[in-house]
Amino acid sequence: MHGAWIVIALAACAHQGPLSAERRVNLESYMPLAVGNRWTYETSFQQQPQADLSISIVALKDGCFLDDRPEPSRLRFDGEGLRDGNVRYLLKAPLVEGTKWMCVADVRTVEHYEIVSAHRKVQVPAGVFEDCVTVRMTIHINETRSMFNEMTFAPGVGIVEIRATLRDGKNDLPQSHFRLKRFDIHPQKSAAS
Repeated sequence: MHGAWIVIALAACAHQGPLSAERRVNLESYMPLAVGNRWTYETSFQQQPQADLSISIVALKDGCFLDDRPEPSRLRFDGEGLRDGNVRYLLKAPLVEGTKWMCVADVRTVEHYEIVSAHRKVQVPAGVFEDCVTVRMTIHINETRSMFNEMTFAPGVGIVEIRATLRDGKNDLPQSHFRLKRFDIHPQKSAAS
């Protein structure tokens, strides 16, 4: 869970019905997609400071916005939510607490997603953001161990915080933490299909 956006490859996702145009615009505001958009994160791994991480959207290809990481995310909105490629939803409507979905990676790995907060106020080095949505992704490793990845999206900005935690029995062990430090957002251009 050391990547900026989720790094586990998946094979299938659960689906809900299509969004209305009004709800879709609201959803798209939580991850502005345009070539040139850039986010810089203050990072730590196991509570030790690491180098800042900068991610830029560098291309629009086949309806997906690609970032500049070695294994780029392929972000796009469709009729249900924000996808990373064709296999996983990072955010789905309705943007209310309790909205759930899942993705199946293989016969042993299932990612469970839930919106755990819908109107959160978040403070990170880049500022204070209102009406944030936090999505928790959970992978159950075995009977006593689970990995949690929480992504917090701010309207008009995108991902402002990512926190990965390993739960081992009753102990929560911090893994990685990304907090938005700077961002440069250009006018949004949808690649929705």
